[in-house]
Amino acid sequence: MIPYPRTALVLLAKYPEPRRVKTRLVNGTAENGYAGLKDIRDRSGAILGPKEANRLAAAMYRAFLVDRFAAHRGRDYDVLLAASQPECADAFRPITGPDVPYHAASGANMGEMMLGIFEELLVRYPYVLISGSDMPRLDETVIDQARASLSSHDIVLVPAQDGAYNLIGMRKPHRIFDISRWSSGSELEETVALLRDRRITHEVLDDYRLLDIDTIEDLVQLMRSPKTVETPQTNAFLAALDERFDIAD
Repeated sequence: MIPYPRTALVLLAKYPEPRRVKTRLVNGTAENGYAGLKDIRDRSGAILGPKEANRLAAAMYRAFLVDRFAAHRGRDYDVLLAASQPECADAFRPITGPDVPYHAASGANMGEMMLGIFEELLVRYPYVLISGSDMPRLDETVIDQARASLSSHDIVLVPAQDGAYNLIGMRKPHRIFDISRWSSGSELEETVALLRDRRITHEVLDDYRLLDIDTIEDLVQLMRSPKTVETPQTNAFLAALDERFDIAD
């Protein structure tokens, strides 16, 4: 195994509370005609509705978080939770495990939050990786490749399938988050253009295009994907969902 410099892997998360997480999954988007989890029918033909859809979305997201933190435990890097809800720090512990540090994140948007994390943690760590938590698994190969990239680049980006990016790593802090819109699907393109314009060394790991579960279409894709042993909580949730509904049929 390559001895990488000391690395922090930071998972950005929200506390999995109904109506506070996965709202696009529940309600749909303009692009899909606002078709979401609330509109699906169970096997008896009854429509799920917003209340139960929000409950299920929060349960799914909680399963993602439990699986992610469990999978990253005991690796050759430090894993941290970053969230903007300090009042939920204790409530997160059954999800993350008792030894995962809580890092308070703040800012007017996602970019400001990430910049603050990088500026604070790069004082202590040679490499810092920030990952979203909208998926149940991040292969260790991706993390290793991101760290390998940082040996010769200031910034590394791992694309998401929706046009954003799911992981960004830095070895020195750069103010590169002043893009026009967040959650627009153009985050990666705008960021790369900015990096090129400022001549900041970077690499985009195009071989890995990660699936964030943000819409009902993403959920269908996840349900049709092969299951892995690294995601037991997610597997159990999806099995129960499939038994109750015919989303992926």
